[in-house]
Amino acid sequence: MPLFLPTSIFICSIVSILLMTVSLQAIPMRYHQDIDPIDSFFGTEIGDIVWSGKYLWVATENGIARLDPTEATGTSAIDWITFTQNNGIGRGSVSALDAIGDTVWVATLIDTLTPVGLRQMGTGLSFSHDAGQTWKHIPGEQIFNPANLGFERGPGTQIDNGCFGISIGNNTIWAAFFAGSTVKITPDGNRYQRILPDGAKDIVFFPGETSADSLFAVADSLKKINADSALIFNAQIAADSLAKQSLLHRTFSVLTVGDTVWVGTSNGLTQSNDNGKTWRTIKVRSDADAIIEKGSIGGNWVVSIYKHVEPSGKSTIWVGTNSTGEPGERPSISYSDDGGQTWKITGQDFAWDFAFTQNYAWATTNAGIIRRPIGSLQWEAIDLYNGINSDATFIGIEATNFDSQSMLWAGSENGLSNTDDEGSSWTIIRDLVHTPSIDANQFVNDGGVQDSIAVSYAAPNPFAPSDGEQALITFSLTNDALATIDVFDFSSRIVRSITKNTFFSGRSSHHVPWDGQDKDGRDVANGTYFFRIRLDSGPVSFGKVVVLD
Repeated sequence: MPLFLPTSIFICSIVSILLMTVSLQAIPMRYHQDIDPIDSFFGTEIGDIVWSGKYLWVATENGIARLDPTEATGTSAIDWITFTQNNGIGRGSVSALDAIGDTVWVATLIDTLTPVGLRQMGTGLSFSHDAGQTWKHIPGEQIFNPANLGFERGPGTQIDNGCFGISIGNNTIWAAFFAGSTVKITPDGNRYQRILPDGAKDIVFFPGETSADSLFAVADSLKKINADSALIFNAQIAADSLAKQSLLHRTFSVLTVGDTVWVGTSNGLTQSNDNGKTWRTIKVRSDADAIIEKGSIGGNWVVSIYKHVEPSGKSTIWVGTNSTGEPGERPSISYSDDGGQTWKITGQDFAWDFAFTQNYAWATTNAGIIRRPIGSLQWEAIDLYNGINSDATFIGIEATNFDSQSMLWAGSENGLSNTDDEGSSWTIIRDLVHTPSIDANQFVNDGGVQDSIAVSYAAPNPFAPSDGEQALITFSLTNDALATIDVFDFSSRIVRSITKNTFFSGRSSHHVPWDGQDKDGRDVANGTYFFRIRLDSGPVSFGKVVVLD
């Protein structure tokens, strides 16, 4: 899941130090759950969203949330239940998801500290055949055990081997791993087959030991002994060729429809029409002036694949195509209506996911949600509900129809958004962590996760305004009240008054955003800030929030 990016040791250390300065009252404690799932939507960073035909599933940083549309609409956090590691799924954030009927598969990953900094580590796959009542977890080490046929060459570690794409096919599960290529798995989770399309089979997976690395070393050795220039040149050409070829095992996305399988890699889009026996690779074609030729895809880094079937039966393959840095490539959306033979390029950014409603095609990007009218190729940016920046990173998107009620769901780093009017108005669902009310020290909502430590808090904390993040100042009230919320710097100077005697309803939890700007609209400096919530009835609550860009 692309939301989770490596961080340097320096940044990690700074974050740790800053977090230690935040008091317990600033960030709620999240206690371990028992075997029962959490009776709430429990997450603020949203990844994949999938409609199984029976349930709506949403990937979060805390686990996977499920909505049963026969019981609730999903517009409130308490309409959902969330499954976490304590229920049997893998440790960490859910980085990939697919579901059909009662069957759901998820991939998970964590950040881990290595000698070269903070890196992502895959924690395996988990699945349920009974809509989450029971789970089976498959550690990544079990799949990539060198004793398994076809896995002899590694990778020898799950660091940098997260899974970012899952597709449930005909009696086969396809999972796209970043370092280990794509793997076919039986529905019982017991048998694995690595798929290495085209020349990817020539790759040695052990970290720091690829065929390309060996050839580069040979070229360097030839230089040191002043060998013939032709020999040096040939070694470098061979190394470059293998290096580009090796990117075929860097897989990010996968889609299977019948016997047809699409896999998105860092070296193009691969397609098989015989369930993975034979493959062809679709890459950017450009002329000598680095101009992309007609009929080519827009970029070789294929991060998403989606198949749309129109009411007439006509089908179109849509892919998010990012640039690998080679001449001619550019971030874009590519689509084909002839089974991948020819492509058209549209948009100014690549897409993480796609959805279709009655009147619009939708896509999620690093700069928000975009849409285009059906029949048009002109994309437009969408402004969302208050509290969500239009340029925030959005990943998953899904269209549903419950009891003739059409809904569109979209996930960002700031929560789960939904609309029932094709984007004219939106509702936001976020992590439901309950705090005692400021005015009466009471829990005022049903369900969810209660936290008796924090009276008010800000999340995410730290947050990065330059990445589109906003800190949500969260608190609860038993009675209606007028509230003034001020942000102070370390010298107790008021930086920003977010609300002034603003009405907030009782028996409710509230989330008030701060965008990291001062009263003059300027970005504040990195550091620790304090917020104060003052009610007209007298009670006051304080908390801390860290800005870290």
